[in-house]
Amino acid sequence: MSVIQKVNTEEFYPTMKKWCKGNNFPCISPSMLPENTFVIYSDGGTPLYSLCFYNTDSRLAWVGWELKNPDTSKEDRLGKLSQLFEHVEEYARGMGYDMVFTTSSTPPVEEVMLDLDYTVGDTGVSHYIKVLN
Repeated sequence: MSVIQKVNTEEFYPTMKKWCKGNNFPCISPSMLPENTFVIYSDGGTPLYSLCFYNTDSRLAWVGWELKNPDTSKEDRLGKLSQLFEHVEEYARGMGYDMVFTTSSTPPVEEVMLDLDYTVGDTGVSHYIKVLN
């Protein structure tokens, strides 16, 4: 049975940074990440995936920065991302959220979303970001 833990993102950040690098994924500054990240572990205690959970002041929970441990096998990770999302959904439901929102252009993540009955929202949309200094 896999273990899922809610961890402090700041403490887990060195692992996230390593995973970003190992997956050729850009690493976001820790100041842009939420306080909490969920991590699913193998039966042997190896972290397999992480998922950041942004608390909002609305009924919409935002999750993002789905990361896999690049040093684990596809077989070890099989089904674990789905389990992690289902756990986070239950957590969000228990916190009073009505909806979970995420974005992804990564085919394996998109496949999990569709398998879990997520609906594709916008397509052909650009995201606009402005850094405030």
